[in-house]
Amino acid sequence: MYPSFDIFSKLLVFILPAAVLGLGIVMDDYRRLFYLIFALLPFSIEYYFDGAGLGTDLPSEPIMILLTAITLVALIRTNFSLKLSYVTHPIFILLVIHIFWIFITCLNSQNILISFKFLAAKIWYIIPFFILPLYFVKASSELEKTYRILYIFLFSSICIVLVRHAMEGFSFAASYEVVRPFFRNHVNYAAISVVCLPFVWAFFRINKLQKISNLWMGLVFIVFIVGIYFSYTRAAILSMVIALGAYYIIHKGYVKHALFVSSFVAIAGILFLSLNNKFMDLAPDFEKTITHTEFDNLLEATYKLEDISSMERVYRWMAGIEMIKDRFWLGFGPGCFYSNYKSYSISRFQTYVSDNPDQSGIHNYFLMIWVEQGFIGFLLFIALCFALLLEGERLYHICTDARDRYIIMATSLAFIIIFAMSLINDLIETDKVGPFFFLNAAILLYFSDKYNSFSRRNKLI
Repeated sequence: MYPSFDIFSKLLVFILPAAVLGLGIVMDDYRRLFYLIFALLPFSIEYYFDGAGLGTDLPSEPIMILLTAITLVALIRTNFSLKLSYVTHPIFILLVIHIFWIFITCLNSQNILISFKFLAAKIWYIIPFFILPLYFVKASSELEKTYRILYIFLFSSICIVLVRHAMEGFSFAASYEVVRPFFRNHVNYAAISVVCLPFVWAFFRINKLQKISNLWMGLVFIVFIVGIYFSYTRAAILSMVIALGAYYIIHKGYVKHALFVSSFVAIAGILFLSLNNKFMDLAPDFEKTITHTEFDNLLEATYKLEDISSMERVYRWMAGIEMIKDRFWLGFGPGCFYSNYKSYSISRFQTYVSDNPDQSGIHNYFLMIWVEQGFIGFLLFIALCFALLLEGERLYHICTDARDRYIIMATSLAFIIIFAMSLINDLIETDKVGPFFFLNAAILLYFSDKYNSFSRRNKLI
């Protein structure tokens, strides 16, 4: 039996004084609060207020809101003095347009209140993790520090989970419970672990570069791999394999080719399934599509289309496609998939868990963007994803410092992992993944400014 949310609600009485004390400590240097959040993210919990219908992540989300306010005050005091090279960068521009389009779709939303809540939450992810680092970071070591703090505390949480899991014989069924209360489920646990993994690799390589003993980083790397494997999360395990291939694609400079091929395959697949309603062949056998309690059985059931979690995803994807047909350009509004999808669902794809008591989403972030923000929102987000990957490759090849190259590669691989997992999950809006999407974008902008400035200086010389 593991700690429940009730225990943590009682602990709030003690957390509040500690929070006040902590606030006093960071008042003279907000950067301490920024770095603190990376120590807390592996241990933040979902908390729901009784009767209020309101939930939050504690303590991470209140700190994000506080950092948002601090950043805005700092920017106002300095007349929004971000470097011109940052605000004119294509990634920065695309992100601003992306947020502006979310605002437009909020105005056209099926539920304006929900959509503006979504927009507000998006802003307190972007400002602390994207704008704030661009504002105060002066050296790459300050960016490295975020992931060095994260991996240490995440390593601790993985060890706790592995010890709990070992007591349960590393059973697949127990993987859902042993991660609680710090992780909503085994997917969130695996996601933050696998996103951090490329940076653990980078620090291992940096140690080797500096001729520092790698016994500690080697142990950390192995524990991360073991933790991800025993999470029994297919998307996380597969994303590690994809990242391995992506390393060679980036190293050889084939990102443009890979993006073209993957786009072609995606479009061809959609057209094929649309031809003569071929997609109906994916409909599951209701009696055979069940929950599996063994991981090997789950893998077998996945390719046989008999796994309930996979086929429930297909059920929601089909509903999403029907929703797109209805509101193609502007979508239903941010955050509005759940409240609208059931009336668009196809009964032939229904599973035993289609009542969806957890109120979870569509389980494909790209499709969710299209459903909620329309085709224009989808194109803007795809353009942002392509820009991030292409910029990562460009920086990797113009970088002259080996240490920076490892960090740039880790950042690019983390993006690949996030995108791969987003094909069957909605994770960018969670505190276990969302912060790193925007932080990694800031890392790329920092190195873009560093090496573009270096190139300009060399030309002047």
